[in-house]
Amino acid sequence: MMEILDKTKIFLLDVFNKYRWVFLIIFVLIAVKSIYQSIILSMGSSLDMQWYPALQYWGMGDFTHSINPYLARLNGDTFMSQDPNYAPLLYVLMYPFALMDFTSAKISFAIFSITCFFATMWLFYRNKVNLAFLLLIGIFVLFGYTFGNVIANGQLAIILGFFLSLGYFYRKSPIVLSLCLSIVFVKYSFGIPILLGFFLAGYRKETILAGFINLAFVILFAFQFNISILQSLLLPLKVSAQATGVGPSDLMSLSRILFDGALFMVSNPFLYMIGFVYGLYVYICFRLSPPPSNIISSSILLSLSTFYHLGYDHYMFFLAAMIAKERLKSTDFSMVFLVTLALFLWLGSRVQKFLPDGYFWAMNMGVVFCSIMSAMILISVFWILLGRNKQGI
Repeated sequence: MMEILDKTKIFLLDVFNKYRWVFLIIFVLIAVKSIYQSIILSMGSSLDMQWYPALQYWGMGDFTHSINPYLARLNGDTFMSQDPNYAPLLYVLMYPFALMDFTSAKISFAIFSITCFFATMWLFYRNKVNLAFLLLIGIFVLFGYTFGNVIANGQLAIILGFFLSLGYFYRKSPIVLSLCLSIVFVKYSFGIPILLGFFLAGYRKETILAGFINLAFVILFAFQFNISILQSLLLPLKVSAQATGVGPSDLMSLSRILFDGALFMVSNPFLYMIGFVYGLYVYICFRLSPPPSNIISSSILLSLSTFYHLGYDHYMFFLAAMIAKERLKSTDFSMVFLVTLALFLWLGSRVQKFLPDGYFWAMNMGVVFCSIMSAMILISVFWILLGRNKQGI
């Protein structure tokens, strides 16, 4: 099997090297079409963009003074699906968008996200990821469901992916890495597992500093709105408990389906299952000391398999594959498995019209689908984590 994969790889590389400009033109054409469609969709939607909570936080627009966006949401003040279930630091960083009207903010946020995607590709290219592999996966990202949905919904995955990549490639600079990780941490479902990955990969001071940066803004938020620090910490989680639903491929979503969202009930087996997964992950990292790229790549997959995510967050498979590529060959079974999972989730929406009513590829696909997919992603977590091959194409 490995011999077949190697021969296939050599054949494809020969074709790519011979017709490189053809592939580049194909990439550009798909990129132009995807960008155009995504921007049009964002102008009609951006329903998740955190513009409204940022307005409240900064007292902009129709607001004459600063308003606690979390309490406002819990008291029923909503706008589209812009529920403030992120860390307070995000609303500080959203200041430039709070200065704009919603139409201008939507187009600006979409352009910023698109810029972050191509900047991410450039970072990987600059850091010696094989161009053929990068372009091929990039084409599937652009052609698939997640890229357009992130842009259309005004979601953060592409932006956080850029700062994750930037921090990873400049990880020898403690300040750069700490600042980048502090931004990634604003979305807890990514931040907690990914910061754990960097911590286990040996970047302990930088990870702790990133945590303290976020904590500092939690404390400032508490003083600004005259609430306790504990309240400031818990309010985003309270909003999240009300505002988020069920994803297609993670253990937390599976728990919500089977146990009505009560993850922290003593009788909920998923509490112990997730605890066991993280305990095993930490044990392997300390016991076997995998390469940093394997740890960080697998931490992204750990997030996707355990924390609540909808389909747009599956964009992060792109980052997991590219970071894993530093040590693993594209023909390694673990890499083939990871890329196959990504393609399945990115392209699956193409069969949406054939699904029963009530099922949506990027959301609740039922117990069986969620069980199988979360298990598959968990397999990929530990397969990538334990990969030992040297760098190759």
